[in-house]
Amino acid sequence: MSDPANTQSVCPQTRMAAELVRLESQRREFWVLTCFAGVVLMLGVLSFFFPHRFWENGDFQVSLSPQVLFILMVGAVLVALFHIRRDFEVRGLRVANIQQSMRSEEEQANSMIDAVTNVLTRASLDDLLTSQISRAEQTHRPLALIMCDLNNFKQVNDRYGHLIGDYVLSQVATILKFCVRGCDYVVRYGGDEFLVLLPETDHTGAEIVRQRMHRMVAEWERNNRLGDVPISISLGLFLHVSGHTADMDIAEADARMYVDKQTTKHQIIATTSSLAQ
Repeated sequence: MSDPANTQSVCPQTRMAAELVRLESQRREFWVLTCFAGVVLMLGVLSFFFPHRFWENGDFQVSLSPQVLFILMVGAVLVALFHIRRDFEVRGLRVANIQQSMRSEEEQANSMIDAVTNVLTRASLDDLLTSQISRAEQTHRPLALIMCDLNNFKQVNDRYGHLIGDYVLSQVATILKFCVRGCDYVVRYGGDEFLVLLPETDHTGAEIVRQRMHRMVAEWERNNRLGDVPISISLGLFLHVSGHTADMDIAEADARMYVDKQTTKHQIIATTSSLAQ
């Protein structure tokens, strides 16, 4: 399943790591400059307290008085330290901004992924479906929607608890993701309902996916039966019609899912009656 968000060429973690490397480099430069400033300051002190002995023994000649030279050296050191401190403050603010941006992006990503089923949440559906509808109408390509609902899920929760219910949901979500392509989307619409978006998929292709979902959920249920509670899935297929809004498409898919659910219930009743006879 594709991520609806655009992937950045450089992720926040990479930018943060690069910024920390630069900051560490600046720390090394800071200590080099500090050592240099210490040497300059020491020379200034020597020139101040021992002007004749310090400067006349060597070949180096100074036209300024030692006191003036000392003041210039101290001033240069203070200016250098001021600029270094200001640069560190700016870099610290940049790192803090990147960290805040990373936290915001992580929170946004977490809000888009359902923790139980590991599929997209309903919070991401509005923008996602609207963009897919716009793309379908601009390119004149089909867009299929499949509304999915688990049958007897309430009985699973009531009889075996919500932990087992969450397990069933995660298993079904895994099956749905397995049944679609990487460019398709699986969204947890709410409770035990999922909405599957199939871009550039006509009715024939979407029907193949729908049948595959029915078959694979049935196979999973046969191999993982929870006592005497049968798990099945109802699926409503609808192809976007030009001019329909996202809500209208969802309502149509939901109506077809309800028809499929009623058909499944009638089949179960008929099967049970024939077995009883």
